[in-house]
Amino acid sequence: MVYDPFFFSGDDHGVLLIHGFTGGPFEMRDLGVGLARSGRTVLGVRLPGHGDPPEALAVVRWADWLAVVVQAHADLATRCRRVSVVGFSLGGALALLLAAQYPVHQLALLATPLRLAGDWRVNVLAVARYVVPWFYPMERADFSDPDIRAQILARRPELDLDDLQVQAEVRRAVKISVGALDELRQVVAQARITLPQVTTPALIMHGRNDLVAPLDSADLIQTHIGSPERELIWWDNTGHQLLTEGPHLQAVHQRVTNFLKP
Repeated sequence: MVYDPFFFSGDDHGVLLIHGFTGGPFEMRDLGVGLARSGRTVLGVRLPGHGDPPEALAVVRWADWLAVVVQAHADLATRCRRVSVVGFSLGGALALLLAAQYPVHQLALLATPLRLAGDWRVNVLAVARYVVPWFYPMERADFSDPDIRAQILARRPELDLDDLQVQAEVRRAVKISVGALDELRQVVAQARITLPQVTTPALIMHGRNDLVAPLDSADLIQTHIGSPERELIWWDNTGHQLLTEGPHLQAVHQRVTNFLKP
């Protein structure tokens, strides 16, 4: 299943892959396969509440996500002499928090937000979570948009998105807990505070067309991370899902693989 964690046994360089908010291990799997082919030992985790009904994510706290990441790092460290981490989106924020507390050999931060994009409603999530329980992201979706189609089909490949009834069902069924969005807000804010404490060599990558993770987040990471060795790479004509979509998909994978060589 697309939400199942995965593990590939390899050499003594372990790589922990952490997916994004409302995503799953499927976002990281192709990269994981490539890393395994290059010899690395790879573990792709599933964060609590992801891949479950929306109600499950509603009761998860960001500390629960971090706890799973810390345990996965510990599990890899028992097998491998070195452990590196690749975090996508929310996974990047969790990777920063991990690297500030535990030994991480190398750190790849992909499309990592340090604040949430959006209007004034982002600033009232701490209160709104107790008033408005659900956000419906597909309510006004354009199902002819290839990015939207790709995001849905990655999770539900059997859906016929040209069927008007299916479109109506997706608009009603896809919902995100406002409480979970507030947990996301909190964890990216904590990652921003933690940046100076992270001294791990870091590769930072961001798509110039990213509408989810604000572009200034990449610059903030590059400027404020405590790592003496850091590199920021921008990808043109690339949106948020830089590991699964876009004209530079293979180049993105290869760049991460080259960075994580022994």
